[in-house]
Amino acid sequence: MTDAQLALDGDTDVVIRRRFSHPPEKVWRALTEPALIRQWLSPDLIDCRIDARPGGSFRYDWPEFSFSGPILEARAPHHMVHVEHFNGDTTQGPTVTTTLAADGSGTRMTVVMRYKDAAARATAIEQGFTDGIAEVYGQIEQVSFPA
Repeated sequence: MTDAQLALDGDTDVVIRRRFSHPPEKVWRALTEPALIRQWLSPDLIDCRIDARPGGSFRYDWPEFSFSGPILEARAPHHMVHVEHFNGDTTQGPTVTTTLAADGSGTRMTVVMRYKDAAARATAIEQGFTDGIAEVYGQIEQVSFPA
């Protein structure tokens, strides 16, 4: 599995699975270092901040919208849990658990986006929050890691 696989689980979860050729340490860096995040997430980011530790937070701003939230758990390079707020709306948004496991010389990533209820998940899907996930995560394969 190199392409992202997206599945609905139960009433509230969206699960994304993908394998990367990079080891977990590099995938973790791609997920937690602003300069690397810009390479794969979007060249249009106008602000990209992350403090990837429990009690930290993240913020990604585009000209038209933003995602931000608290980091609840972080154990480099294998596990992070954060809450994802769209445009600062703290009443909505999933709790996102990312797990990175060594898989040969690469990494198997599992992301679980858990919404508060079935209606919230349905709304997120209708609004396109799961669109393009395979393409976006696929860009991590192309990240240029500085030494």
